[in-house]
Amino acid sequence: MKNSSEKLTAIIKESLYRITKKNLAFTPFNYYKVFTETALEYGMDEQELHKFLYGSVDIEQENVKKLKQKILDIARNVKDVTLNIEESIKKTEDEHNSVFETIDSLNIDSSVVNEIEKIKYVNMSLKAELEAARNVLEKQKESIDSLKELSLKDYLTGLYLRRYMDRVIEDGLYNFKRYSKVFSIIMLDLDDFKKVNDLYGHAAGDVVLKDFASMLQRITRQSDVCIRYGGDEFIVVLPETDIESAKAVAKKIQSTLNSVTFKKGSVEFKCSVSIGITSVKDKDTLESILERVDEALYKTKEAGKAGITVL
Repeated sequence: MKNSSEKLTAIIKESLYRITKKNLAFTPFNYYKVFTETALEYGMDEQELHKFLYGSVDIEQENVKKLKQKILDIARNVKDVTLNIEESIKKTEDEHNSVFETIDSLNIDSSVVNEIEKIKYVNMSLKAELEAARNVLEKQKESIDSLKELSLKDYLTGLYLRRYMDRVIEDGLYNFKRYSKVFSIIMLDLDDFKKVNDLYGHAAGDVVLKDFASMLQRITRQSDVCIRYGGDEFIVVLPETDIESAKAVAKKIQSTLNSVTFKKGSVEFKCSVSIGITSVKDKDTLESILERVDEALYKTKEAGKAGITVL
């Protein structure tokens, strides 16, 4: 090398090339590490390197000074950007454009400009990586939402659990009081289900529960909410449905179940269901509407099962 400035320019160019070639993130730490390794390979002793890094060396070419400062500015910008992925996608583009517009206005030889273009490419790659990271975060959020959904559902039937039902009914009560939107509730109980378990085993009982749950989902609308209330009891919440429409749904459930024959080995058996129905009334609460539909179901059971009672 003819002088220390030319030597330093060569080291900077080689450092930039190595960072690009290795696909390293352009951070202050990575730049410091690569620059140090390169400088030592080019014959710069540790004392010279120390002086350069900590600012006590007099560099003749002003452009090299500016280039070093701009490179460090870029590295600091990248480090700041990575602290917030959501904001960085837009922010980095503005920052990089501003930095490179300044660099482009400097009088730097063409070989150094070529190295700067490589930095632009690295930063464009980083932007793409940040976008990919945002997509990963979105997928993670979807996974978390899916886990939350699963935590609200019964593992056997796939229907919602009671704690979700409470939320749905509370929403229905709000819409009724605020917008006068009527909703109805159907409570169902599989008749003599204990005998199914006793005679055919719990595995056969599980099949009945799963098939019955699937049947409820097929018969009801997408806006209706089917719940496993507990054991062999089920609830269906029907938004914007009056008592007569709810009764029609209940009859369809009964008739569909009556047409189904279950099997355990060579043995065939049938099941029936008792139903209670109610619709929201003035001054209802979560407790009052559930008590009323439960009473309707109890009356059906008292009357001989396999029927429908409306309260």
